[in-house]
Amino acid sequence: MGSVDEERSLLEAELDRAENSGLYTGDGSVDFNGNPVLKQNTGNWKACPFIFGNECCERLAYYGIATNLVSYLTKKLHEGNASAARNVTTWQGTCYVTPLIGAVLTDAYWGRYWTIAAFSTIYFIFQTTAPKSCFMRPPGAILAPGESIIVTVFKFVEPPENNEKQMDQKSRVKFKIMSLKPMSMVLPGVVGFKLLGKLRDGVTATDLVLTVTQMLRKHGVVGKFVEFYGEGMGKLSLADRATIANMSPDYGATMGFFPVDHLTLQYLQLTGRSDETIAMIESYLRTNKMFVDYNEPQIEKVYSSYLELKLEDVELCISGA
Repeated sequence: MGSVDEERSLLEAELDRAENSGLYTGDGSVDFNGNPVLKQNTGNWKACPFIFGNECCERLAYYGIATNLVSYLTKKLHEGNASAARNVTTWQGTCYVTPLIGAVLTDAYWGRYWTIAAFSTIYFIFQTTAPKSCFMRPPGAILAPGESIIVTVFKFVEPPENNEKQMDQKSRVKFKIMSLKPMSMVLPGVVGFKLLGKLRDGVTATDLVLTVTQMLRKHGVVGKFVEFYGEGMGKLSLADRATIANMSPDYGATMGFFPVDHLTLQYLQLTGRSDETIAMIESYLRTNKMFVDYNEPQIEKVYSSYLELKLEDVELCISGA
């Protein structure tokens, strides 16, 4: 026992002497085996240029992003000024809070190595998946109203006639490909307006459209699409639908939309389409599940918001100066 204690005392004395001599860092740093770290095995001042260069690059990236982020959100993603400013402030706060979280984890729990390893992994995953998530969605995903998407407008422009003979086939193909232009567009919100029942005797389409206009103005449909659906649609005539759709400027929507059903086929027949054409259109719409048959169970669709009106509740209306 005495020899073991003596060896331990000698070892501790040697460590104290080494620390006092300046061979070790003396700041509590240890290596993978838990032993004190020699100064010669650390970066010391040699690491300062790299740290300084890294900090400069990070600061430049931060201020560059902060300067252009508002313009990107407003012009490219078509966000409002208030929403863009809120998102930028959230991003800036995250940039300041994250280093503090890392410092706490480093000092109290993980240490520098594991903290850097964990955050570097998160950073790598985010950088590789975030750009793809902007353009890739699972099948059947529904874009939120006001969300912007990038579409490509295929606008094939033929070369001028005087130059067409002078251009070979390869040059003409290049000329057409150069005319493809990407365009950003914002998907509008779609309001589902469900109609139930049947209009009472003496109530006209004017009464109905004034009631519908009042409801839509109160709901707020500026810049949105309004789609009418429900079993009450089967009781509305073509003239009633036209009256409601033509009032879209009055209730502020981009358009009022009625799905294709038997009245649409009747309109095609009234406007002189051949029976073969009408049969082809009906077959195409039914195959693609775009035709509405009110004798069959109706499938509830997903809309941005919903409104409902029982046609028997529509009262006689008057409007004017």
